[in-house]
Amino acid sequence: MCIACVVGSLAPVAAPAAEAPLTAAALRQQAADMVVALKEYRASLEKLLAIYEGHLPKALEQRDLRRDFYSRGIISKRELEEAELALTTAQQKVDGTRREIDAVDHAIAEATTARALAGLAPLRRGAFEQTAALIRYNGPAAWSLKTGTAKLQEFFTARFHRPLPVSAFGQSPLHDRMGFDHRDALDIAVHPDSVEGRALIEHLRTAGIPFIASWGVVPGAASGAHIHVGQPSPRIAMKR
Repeated sequence: MCIACVVGSLAPVAAPAAEAPLTAAALRQQAADMVVALKEYRASLEKLLAIYEGHLPKALEQRDLRRDFYSRGIISKRELEEAELALTTAQQKVDGTRREIDAVDHAIAEATTARALAGLAPLRRGAFEQTAALIRYNGPAAWSLKTGTAKLQEFFTARFHRPLPVSAFGQSPLHDRMGFDHRDALDIAVHPDSVEGRALIEHLRTAGIPFIASWGVVPGAASGAHIHVGQPSPRIAMKR
């Protein structure tokens, strides 16, 4: 199972006509269905992670034991290498599952944001709004992913002495499956309430750059929290 499989399993909501946009109610319902499916998938990943983490100590113990045996000439190098490979594989399963959980958190945040946006009126140019679910700013400055990203990276590196934590650069396979037009948007993995998040929000507002800040899966938690730089992409006409 994967995020694309979960999203792809949801039935698309048909628009009234070929070129007609989905209604706000249809968008909200589709986003809500997506959030439910993704949360169920996340719960299954948590169970899988617990199993994989339970295998790690045994694989480590076996590797260390065979190292000792090999150093005393009791077993062959091939037997040692088998234990080392088993440990590497066990660790890869843990790391891969953790990455998938992070990706699910981001997907849930995207869908949650889209659901919230579907219930809001369009924001006039230059306006700033904060709700319980998100912050949005329709900045007047022209934003370009190609030229704007480098400037944000310069600001962030100079301020915090580390690279800008980009979680999604432009369109991705996940955005394709979820039906989001993310071609000229940038997602930055910082919590809006963190020192870095507040500084980035202030910088974007000062520069007049449009953005949406999301608290992620659960307000106050770090999982999935990010700042979407660029115009919102709320359409959720999922690709099959």
